Amino acid sequence: MPSLSQTGRLAFMGAVGLSVGGLLGGVGPVALAGSAALTAIALAWVAAVPLPRRMRRERLEFTWWMPIRPGHVRRPDEPVTLRIAVRNPTGDVLTLGTPRLALSPGLRHARWKGARVIVPPRAVATFDLEVRPAHAGRHVLHGAWMTLSGPLGVAWAPLYFPNPIVMEVQPRAFGGASQGRARPMPERAAALRSGRAERRAGEGSEIRELRDHQPGDPLRRVAWAASARRGKLLVRETEDESQTARVLVVDVSATMRGDDRGGAKIDYVIELVAQAARQSVASGDRLGLVAFDRRVVALVPPGDGAAHMRQVVQTAVDLRAIVDEDLTDVDEDALVETVARYFREQEGVDAFRDATASEGRLRLQRMAYKAIEHDPLARAPIAERDPVLRTLRAFCRSRAIALPLKHDDEGGAKARGLALALKAAVDRSRESRTVLVVSDLDAVGDLGPVKLALGHLRQKRHRVTFVAPAGADFAGRPPSSMTPAERARRDAVVALYTGEERLRLDDMRQRLAAAGVGLYLASAKDPCARWIRRAAAPRPR
Repeated sequence: MPSLSQTGRLAFMGAVGLSVGGLLGGVGPVALAGSAALTAIALAWVAAVPLPRRMRRERLEFTWWMPIRPGHVRRPDEPVTLRIAVRNPTGDVLTLGTPRLALSPGLRHARWKGARVIVPPRAVATFDLEVRPAHAGRHVLHGAWMTLSGPLGVAWAPLYFPNPIVMEVQPRAFGGASQGRARPMPERAAALRSGRAERRAGEGSEIRELRDHQPGDPLRRVAWAASARRGKLLVRETEDESQTARVLVVDVSATMRGDDRGGAKIDYVIELVAQAARQSVASGDRLGLVAFDRRVVALVPPGDGAAHMRQVVQTAVDLRAIVDEDLTDVDEDALVETVARYFREQEGVDAFRDATASEGRLRLQRMAYKAIEHDPLARAPIAERDPVLRTLRAFCRSRAIALPLKHDDEGGAKARGLALALKAAVDRSRESRTVLVVSDLDAVGDLGPVKLALGHLRQKRHRVTFVAPAGADFAGRPPSSMTPAERARRDAVVALYTGEERLRLDDMRQRLAAAGVGLYLASAKDPCARWIRRAAAPRPR
């Protein structure tokens, strides 16, 4: 429904004052003038009611896109230009208010205050806005609300333009992992860096594995006999004695999340993975990734080269959008209602209108599939038994609709997941690996499975180091609208939380030390290189 503009509200209050004053003072002409003004305002408001329908009938066009610079990678906190074009097919001059954008939680938009967009008859008006992504991952601009001025500028009719745009944002350190090339490093330097000699992919005599041929691989490394048997080009991966094999084991559970403005622990983890990938590209070392919650969520075996590092970084970025049935705390009905509400609000379509519950679900599945059928992310595997719900979960991941993750109150599920992740980090390894575990260790009550896994790793001469993101930096930034009293109460709560967190991690440090493993606390400003050096340094006896 239309709403009165600021001019309309002032005119309305003035007309009411004239009417009331004229009636109380017994001045008929004044009361009559006030009544006439109220009637004019009401007529102007009524005339604005059919404007949205008329604009749909006249096909008022709203288009937006993001200008792309060749080779540019979007990163957190960098402004992204959003170009908007409005085409007026009518013969009237249209006055529109600046858009109010429907964004996913990780995007910020500073709306122009008091600005207007004037679209001449049968012309196109183009203007730019800026949005800022708060963290790496997928962001979606779902649509935009705009208001259209009615007669005399008294009332504004609301218009909504659904036009989803996907924005992929990479970590700040992504450039080195995506564009850099491995620089050869002397064996002595690599040995000093890791504390001992490790195997390195290179021109050694021992074959590590056969892999698919990639652009840039020299012909002398092609395994011609194996390629003939497989019917595709395969390349020999050999080893020498100077490469370090590192595996990052990262926690992606519910306790690592909570802040959509880029200050969550999961964002710190993603940036650490990107930094480690960039460092591995520069040094020629191998890097792997294992992500866990109550089970192993993602696994990238150790590898080297820029293409492999891009895979590691992208896997870490995708961990922000977990929609699996066993990891999310959303039941069947709530999931269906979430997707159905999106279509009602976004497209104005109710999948359950004049349909039974089962027919409505099938209709909703077809709508969701049609909306995401060309999205590569929607084809990624999802743990869900019901095919209808699997499509709805894929739709939520594609549209950046966050589903709440399950919390483990007893502390056993996450501990078992960590133990499985430690075993997966060194599975089938023939060399000693450096394993860096990044977890807040919250809701890890039973360390029994973890200690068994650590004992297995130490027996195989793997090096394990724990790093826990902790401190007030991860509590989230306070809203600017807070009053001093509210800010003081928030600071008190944060101080209480961080104090309890430090006590819990001090206890966990002692328990891990008994298993021969060190635990370090990381602030949001600590770089990954610091923890990699700490993990590779020889331990005192």
